[in-house]
Amino acid sequence: MTDYNNNFSEKFRPITGIDHALIGVSDLEIARLSYERLGFTVTPRGRHIGWGTENHTVMFENDYVELIGVADPTKQIHNLDKFLINGDGLLNVVLGTRDADETSRWLKQQSSHAEEAKDLQRLIKIGDHEEILDFRYVFLPPELSPGLETFASQHLSPEKVRRPAWLSHPNGARSISEVTVVMENLDGVAEAYKNLFGSEAVSGDERKGSITIDTGNDELWFVTPKTFPERHYDKMFNDNLPLPRLAALTLTVADPQVTALYLSGQQVNFERDSSEAVIVSAEEACGVFLVFARND
Repeated sequence: MTDYNNNFSEKFRPITGIDHALIGVSDLEIARLSYERLGFTVTPRGRHIGWGTENHTVMFENDYVELIGVADPTKQIHNLDKFLINGDGLLNVVLGTRDADETSRWLKQQSSHAEEAKDLQRLIKIGDHEEILDFRYVFLPPELSPGLETFASQHLSPEKVRRPAWLSHPNGARSISEVTVVMENLDGVAEAYKNLFGSEAVSGDERKGSITIDTGNDELWFVTPKTFPERHYDKMFNDNLPLPRLAALTLTVADPQVTALYLSGQQVNFERDSSEAVIVSAEEACGVFLVFARND
């Protein structure tokens, strides 16, 4: 029997970090072309069996980025249509788990709103044949993950999509480094994420509008509209967007200069900052404020 407790140790860590970032798009083909222009290797189109959504992915060794669009609005699309009313953008961040059923049991110790784990399959066409990718996932009760309406995903067939050719990207991207979530206020954020990731994983000050969560392999940054510029190169958050809102995605690269040279060759507009990070505007990246930064 797993030893569940609110201040859990590494004996059972229910969430293993960020599994992937979801970018909601109104036109999946245009999004694919946009991300290929940005220097990403994009996998073939897939569709979620039983759902009304389809996708392309940008795979890294331990996480990935998913471009997701509506294929059949008469099926379950998890409110993607409502999200797209405000345009393309960073829709969600999905967390990872090694065992969705065990995570479900742990969540039930924390909340009466916890659910059972469920199966999910994605069909992807590779060459002249189709492959079925298998997952098991469990939704997190909203009170356990403020700022996010998300789930934890367990990969049952990772070898089918983490092919070596799909892990190499001309722009040099290697992994997700940070995802930024903007909220009106950060009340309760620190305590909730201490419960998920441990007290040592949480830093910052809710009253000052900035909380950082070290998820183990990536970071979640929770900020207010006022503090967003402090963390993101003096850029202002679009206050016409509803909150909470995932606003920025930072990816790790070995050498930002390689990224800059590639983007220049593709005539993509970008900025540099004093740390040499490459900053791509939301207009260039399907509504996502996209940063390529060295992992120091």
